[in-house]
Amino acid sequence: MRRLSNLFCSVITLLVALSAFSPAMAQQGQYHLKYLPFTLATLKEGGALATYSPINSVDGLTLQLREDDGVVYTFTLDSDTVYCQGDNRVANWVYLRTLKKKTTVTVLTKSDEDTKALVVWDRAPSITSTGGPLVFTLPPMCK
Repeated sequence: MRRLSNLFCSVITLLVALSAFSPAMAQQGQYHLKYLPFTLATLKEGGALATYSPINSVDGLTLQLREDDGVVYTFTLDSDTVYCQGDNRVANWVYLRTLKKKTTVTVLTKSDEDTKALVVWDRAPSITSTGGPLVFTLPPMCK
């Protein structure tokens, strides 16, 4: 009986420890948006796609995000891409190299097929549920 009690305590301790780490774990996924809370000259009607995950690699031409299952999403970068470092708009992609390895970034594109990055944020989206459907909120648009 004592052995079972010790096992139970060990399992509870492990669960508590894991729950303490879950906010630090990287968010990953994609979300189709019908409406955006801001306007963007490079995005016309029809919605957009937000992809969020840690960075696999980045250079002046491409940004790759990685999933835990090995899937890599590749986005093209160009002079029209908007880069948001916190609340500030920055001139280029270089700041993305300074992010910690597990930091989730968010990339906005037109669709699954059009992989040109319109906006890149250095943070994850907000995903909440208050007993109903999930509420997905993009990071704020930088100024």
